[in-house]
Amino acid sequence: ETFEASLATLRLMAGRLDAHVTPLRNIQGKKGLCAEVLVRKIPVEGDFGDLRVAVIGNVDSGKSTIIGVMTTGRLDNGRGLARSNVFRHRHELESGRTSSISQQIMGLDLDGRLVNDGAVRDYSWSEVMERSAKVITFIDLAGHEKYIKTTVTGLTGSLPSYAMVVIGANMGVLRMTREHLGVALALKLPLLFVVTKIDMCPPNVLNSTLTELSKILRSPGVRKMPLVVR
Repeated sequence: ETFEASLATLRLMAGRLDAHVTPLRNIQGKKGLCAEVLVRKIPVEGDFGDLRVAVIGNVDSGKSTIIGVMTTGRLDNGRGLARSNVFRHRHELESGRTSSISQQIMGLDLDGRLVNDGAVRDYSWSEVMERSAKVITFIDLAGHEKYIKTTVTGLTGSLPSYAMVVIGANMGVLRMTREHLGVALALKLPLLFVVTKIDMCPPNVLNSTLTELSKILRSPGVRKMPLVVR
């Protein structure tokens, strides 16, 4: 009862400050329950947080597919369904490779739930923004070496908040991945790494990829401490 009363008091305080409380998890402490909560300012109409994430990495690592899945809420069918929602040109659909700079948005409400989950229908960008407290813009960039200038233009001109480096587990850290990582480090962008295709990768190859990535991040030129999130 005391725990619930404390949460109710916190919600009341947040309400008077035009904020919203979202419980994240409860932890059993030495003298009772402890709660981890997210307190977020309720945005006024038309005002929302905008986070921009540049998605980089070697060709065929699954960058467009993972963006398509996250921004529609629907899994890929294994034949390019997810990435078809991201591609802009016919030759991209035919080759399965990005050659341009495209952007897709993912909206989150006050409780952190996906707005454009595709459960009922696909919302337009304006509808997503109206329903969202925070919008994440994914900037899909090319992975092939002949489009490196396009990728650098996207990294420098799109003003990303973060760089998301996508690595195929079965491919390892290839040369273009290192090139993209070098550009992101030069721009001093915060980094996050996503390892894809782990379902089709032998365990020893996956471990080798993770070990190689950890060595690169700890190297003198990078000096990053990796934190693995599963």
